[in-house]
Amino acid sequence: MLVNRAVLRSAYSSGSKLVAKIKIPQLFHRLAYRDEVTIIMYHGIIKDPLMVNDWCFIDENSFSAQIEYLKKHFEILSLREAVERLKHAEIRRPTAVITFDDGYQNNFDVAFPILCKERIPATIFLTTGLINTEDTVWYCRLNLALSQTHRDFIEWNGYKFDLSTLYQKSKVSAAIQDSVKKLKHSQLMATIRHIMSELGHDLDCSIDIGSPFRMLDKNAIAEMAASGLIEFGAHTHRHIILSQLSKEERFNEIRQSINAVYELTGRACRCFAYPNGRIEDYNGETIEDLKTCSIEIAVTTISGPNDKMTPVMELRRYGVGVDLPMAEFQLMAHHFYYKSLQLIR
Repeated sequence: MLVNRAVLRSAYSSGSKLVAKIKIPQLFHRLAYRDEVTIIMYHGIIKDPLMVNDWCFIDENSFSAQIEYLKKHFEILSLREAVERLKHAEIRRPTAVITFDDGYQNNFDVAFPILCKERIPATIFLTTGLINTEDTVWYCRLNLALSQTHRDFIEWNGYKFDLSTLYQKSKVSAAIQDSVKKLKHSQLMATIRHIMSELGHDLDCSIDIGSPFRMLDKNAIAEMAASGLIEFGAHTHRHIILSQLSKEERFNEIRQSINAVYELTGRACRCFAYPNGRIEDYNGETIEDLKTCSIEIAVTTISGPNDKMTPVMELRRYGVGVDLPMAEFQLMAHHFYYKSLQLIR
């Protein structure tokens, strides 16, 4: 009898607390995956909840609890150190790596003090064209527009979207994001501008200091780099899905972001995170471009454990979002959920 992923996910949602409580994931990890590395992907860490939820932004308390759990049950290494140990088959116990995508100011204001307190290393992948500016990633502007609009609905792409509640706005945000990511970047931005206009929002307005969507500035980057805990990598210059670009555009986008990381940190950039990060969002030519630009390690958003056979330019990561309960975080980090999916394929 076939069991689909939705059914399995539902079963885990109801049974994950019990499974986690009796410590099955930890035992499973030590027996089945003790020589593999868990890479966790975060985006924004916020003190106060967003008016309209976005998967990429989790609260400070959840982040702190997750870091505390990882420190207790894993050896937490920098991305570089973990890759070196994988290469030499030197992973002997559950091992984890912390990463952040995009480069939000709250990585410094909220997450960094927690990492410093616990002496936890991490890698932050910067969307370099937005760093030290009053601009932000397009999906954050969409969230702002939905949060501030007085419209009860919006018609777009042949659909009428209900905006009557904050919950409905959150659903609309996720639906629009998923749809426009399929477009070329110029079409994506034109579409977002159109939607902003319909919602009565200015796409070019400045992102205020203190906004959860504010991007890192150079002073914060300098302080984190000086701590010895934080390494910075590139995440393209304009947060563009690379498979949508021509060969020349793709190479320029990569090279520009890598050069900008060096200018911001004073250190050579050797790590890269693919925007969106699915298997269709990059290809062999993308990897060759990265290698030409001296990138040694690249991470995806493809879930799963990493072992010595995992391509170092296609490392897997588990994404953490606002809808992930602590018990399910534990099952994910220990590869319990991943392994279950493999068994039913």
